[in-house]
Order: sequence, then C-alpha cells, then structure tokens
Amino acid sequence: MKSIKKQSLKQWQDCRFGMFIHWGGYTLTKLDCWTMHHQGIPTQEYVERFGRRFNPRKFDACGLVRTAKQAGCKYIVMGTRHHEGLCLWDTQTTRYNTVHMAAKRDFIGEYVKAARSAGLKVGFYYSLLDWRYSSYFDGPRENPTGWRKLVRFMHEQVRELMTNYGRIDILWYDGGWPGCAYGEKKAWGFNPSQGEVARAWRSKQLNAMVHRLQPGILINNRSFPESEGDFGTPEQRITPEHRPWELCDTMGDLWGASDRDLNRKSAREMLTRLITCVSYSGNMLLNIGPKADGTVQAWQAGNMRKIGVWMAKHRESIYGCEGMWHPPFQHGLAPWKTTRKGNTIYMHLLFYPGESFGIANMHDYYLKSATLLTTGRKLRIIHEPTRDIIEGLPAKSPDPLISVIKVAIRPKTKAEKARRGCIGIEDPEGQIDY
Repeated sequence: MKSIKKQSLKQWQDCRFGMFIHWGGYTLTKLDCWTMHHQGIPTQEYVERFGRRFNPRKFDACGLVRTAKQAGCKYIVMGTRHHEGLCLWDTQTTRYNTVHMAAKRDFIGEYVKAARSAGLKVGFYYSLLDWRYSSYFDGPRENPTGWRKLVRFMHEQVRELMTNYGRIDILWYDGGWPGCAYGEKKAWGFNPSQGEVARAWRSKQLNAMVHRLQPGILINNRSFPESEGDFGTPEQRITPEHRPWELCDTMGDLWGASDRDLNRKSAREMLTRLITCVSYSGNMLLNIGPKADGTVQAWQAGNMRKIGVWMAKHRESIYGCEGMWHPPFQHGLAPWKTTRKGNTIYMHLLFYPGESFGIANMHDYYLKSATLLTTGRKLRIIHEPTRDIIEGLPAKSPDPLISVIKVAIRPKTKAEKARRGCIGIEDPEGQIDY
C-alpha cells in the first residue's frame, strides 16, 4: 500500500498543473456556490428554484476536458456535490440528483469517461456537509440521531463514487468544518478540536473504506484533522507547505460562473502563480466555473488557451520540476522565479531584464551553459567574482507572457567556492559619497 501511495504521489507532483471544476445547480443563482447559505434561502425554496430546474443541455464533457488538455493540465478535479446537496451522479441515496431531476444525465459518468479517454488523471471534489440537513447545524450533541443519519448518508455517497466509476486518482474533500463554525449558532455545545470533528464525521473509517476501494488514491487534508491527508490545500493564497501541497485558485473572486465576477485575473497573472507554486515544489489546481447551460465561460476558455500556448513551449520548466531553494532564486524581490530538474534550472523572467543581466551569490553552483528556452537561442555566460552575467538575449521579451532561460549547472569545487568575491570595496580616501 505504501509503495503504491508513494508512486501515486510522485506522479501527481510531477503533473504540477490541474484544472478544478465548480459547477452545479447554484449556477442558476448567477452568483456563487455559497448563495443558499449567504442569502438564507430555505431548503425547499432553493430546491424548487434552482435544483429541480438545473438542465444544462449544452454540457459537453469532451469539450470540458479539451479545455484542460489544451491548457497543459495533467489532471482534473470535478465537483460531484457541493454544500447545497445536489448530486451530479446517479446516486441511490437520494432523488435529489441530476439523473432524477430535469437533466436526466449522469454528469460525473460523462466527465470520467472523457477525462480517462484523454489520458488525464481523474479527481472528485466532494462536500462532507449538506446544508439541507438541519442536523448539520445542530451538531452531534444536540441531535445525535440526525447526525448519525447525515454521516451514514455521506459515507454511502462516497462509497458509490469510489465504486461505480473505475479508478479514481484524487479525492478532494471540502466542507468538513462544524456547523458552529458559521458563528450564528453554537448548538454543537462546545468549540471542537480537529480531532473531535474528525471523530464526528468518522473520518478515519471513511478514509479506510476509500483506500480499500481505491488503493492508489490520493486524499487531501480536508476530512480533518488537517495534519493528515496526502497533501495540503491552501486556497487562493500561495502558502507553501513542507509536505506535498497544491494551491486551489480561482480566475476571478468566485468559484462558480457569474457575470458579476469582474475582478478577473489575466493569463499572465495565473501563469505567474503556477510558476510560483512550482518554484516552491507545489502544484496548482486552477478553477473554471462553467455556465448554467454547461458551456465554459469565454474569458476563462481564452485564458486557458493562452496558458496552453505558453506551456507548449515551456512545459519542461513545469512538469516534473521542483523548487530551487538556493539563494538568490527564492528571494521574493528577484526578477525571476526558478524551478529545477536535476542539474538543470529554469529561470522564468517575470521582469524581463533586456539583453543581459547578472546573478549574484551563486556560491554553490557553477553555471555551465544557458539557452533561451523560449526561442532556442544559445546565450553567453561571463563568470566574475561577485556574479555570473548572462548575455545575448533579445532587447525585448520574445514571449508575450513570460520568457524562460534554461541553465545547466554543476556543484562548484572547493577552489571555485574560495574565489568568491563581494560587492563592497574599501574606500581609504573617503571619495565615495554616501
């Protein structure tokens, strides 16, 4: 089991770039996936207005997967059910699913088939909580019978997802926090620790079942306690972790589709965030929110295409790479972000320096050769005591997003390290005006 998991984790880390999909009945609200809770919409009203009417006739799983593939994504994680409870698969646990409602379709089955045919790793997002259950807000102490029913319901749904669709590579939990975390109600009767929350959900038993059904699967850290799980999941903020980790990120402010979501990131900004994640040995899971009819929003599809054009030229600087931890490559103000694969480093020029630039403090590594990966042009390296100078670049960046330099390195010898210089000079005559 451990060897299978280790292999799965290494393969997943080598992918570095995946696509997240937030989509469901909540798209009919024209706001976001939290609308039911934020606006206090009663369950019956929400089900009638949005859940039962959800009928995305233009949903095309192959087209959705093509968007991921063209962008250079190696895996997809699609929502099977969000916090408002509508299931996108043919579950036997409830009739509140898209097969029994207006659409009459198993969207998860369609997605799995398309992703697997395209050679992409398959992931499921699943919300532990369900706002339709009052027992979720009551908690296990105030409503133990209702809570047990909710937990059995949730475990059985996960069992279905792990059984009915062949091999699943990633299980991405969400919504494990207790109902009292919302602040409007303290009915749980206490401020639970992560361990207590995990016991309430029976997380240990849940994940043991998942591993029996899917031996090679990776499970994130959101089934509590957060210290467990195969990888961390910082959300919308790049916060590197010492264990395997993955940034889940939006293209705008919201997860679902909304024409009101106007703070939209550019393709360059999203690409910079991907590069930054890899420079800290992390993955990036970039979200798209298809519209209520099932089609991808044009601006999101456009950004994915632009990222894909860049990835086609620079893929070797992302896939299978890890962070370059040696200074100055992780200095926050450096004009580059650097990734590494063996004895090759890739300098992503976030602020294009022009025809030449210097690299200071390369105390441990000798720069053997350099190539402008973007165009294939050979570059010159001049070695000085305080710096290495790379020159021969075009005056302007040859890539509209980010140009990349590929550098071959080797460890410095003791003699080479001893020749290290510093940028300060003596000023015995006091001629330097400070």
